[in-house]
Amino acid sequence: MSRLKTSSLTRRSRVRDAFLVQAHREILVFASPFFEAALSGDWSETRVDDSSTTGRRHSISSIITIPQPPSNPRDRAFNGQTTGVTCSTSDSGTLSLGDADVDDLKTELDSLNEGDDNANASDVEQKDRARDNSLNQLQGNGKTNLDRNRKSGLLRHKKMLDAEARIVLKEEKASNFHDFLKFVYPHLECSITWNNVEGLMNISSKLCVPALTKQCLTFLLTHAAGKPIKAMRIAELFEEDQLYRESSRFVLDNPGGWSENELSTLSQETLLKLEKRRNWFLERVLKLGQVNVAKEYQCCASCPDSANCARLLDERWRQAYSSCFRFGPCQPSMVYRYLRGLEGVTPPLALTHLSCQSHAKAFATTLFDRMFSLGVRGSGSGADPAPLGGRVPGVHGPAAGPRRHFLYCSLKP
Repeated sequence: MSRLKTSSLTRRSRVRDAFLVQAHREILVFASPFFEAALSGDWSETRVDDSSTTGRRHSISSIITIPQPPSNPRDRAFNGQTTGVTCSTSDSGTLSLGDADVDDLKTELDSLNEGDDNANASDVEQKDRARDNSLNQLQGNGKTNLDRNRKSGLLRHKKMLDAEARIVLKEEKASNFHDFLKFVYPHLECSITWNNVEGLMNISSKLCVPALTKQCLTFLLTHAAGKPIKAMRIAELFEEDQLYRESSRFVLDNPGGWSENELSTLSQETLLKLEKRRNWFLERVLKLGQVNVAKEYQCCASCPDSANCARLLDERWRQAYSSCFRFGPCQPSMVYRYLRGLEGVTPPLALTHLSCQSHAKAFATTLFDRMFSLGVRGSGSGADPAPLGGRVPGVHGPAAGPRRHFLYCSLKP
């Protein structure tokens, strides 16, 4: 199971049995109509979680305090500040400790202490008021440019980390989806192999990515001889007629080379088609063995000895027919080589005149093509040049005309 989150970063982490993948939103929108509709519509996956975004981000900046003037009256006196107590002197009446009475001195000291207490209380109120004003300035509109830039950078970083959508793909493997991301990202390259081609075909079919489907079909058509059973099963699942025909050629060409486990991956309908085509092929091979070439062949008009040419051709024909069963059950490719081209026989066919040689090979080719209906559209043999269709343009099959693997099955009747 793969979980997709679209954001501004791309990373991967394993969460239990699920894989979390983050990808760019713009890449997915341009890659697939599915993601374009999912990310642009008002879906539950695209709604941002309120609990993660509505709350205000706590400030990480420290509170700056402004130092206040010292509160000690003696410090204020040293700083040149008055304490509110003034002494005036007069030449006519000067106050001295020696002349003053003790009671008068106590009274004067008490009055001075009361004045200091009142001054200290007023100073504390001023300090509190100044501290409150400074805090209001720091927490209000009086922020510096550095604080503004720092906060804007943090908000941008948080926006980059927040996911715009969360899409859960339960049926896809993480490795296949990683290969899909390699295909859609322009700076990455996706390598299609037998291990991931089926998964990529499944993703391209679900997400409507025709470019990926075209590349997968190109790989399968060019590598169908390696694993024809798997290619035929993929063609059956995704209804690709061209791939179905090409892979069936190699399956029919090696009838005894497939295990029961491999054949069990195909449907019963496909197995029935393969059996019918195989029986049809064996019937035609048996009919070719009953042909009396020496009796039916007529050499060209310029041949000096037509009976001798017919006899030599009949000998090579019988020898080639026996070679078809030399290595076990006859295969379409071997029958094509021996009987249609008269190749692989020793000694080869060598008639006296060049015209006789060409006429004899043309007779064998015509007899073979008529027996297996080569070149007839829809006959199930030869190369039937049917295009793939408009969904994956640009993927071409084999060229028209007879070919060595001439026997195949069609997906559609």
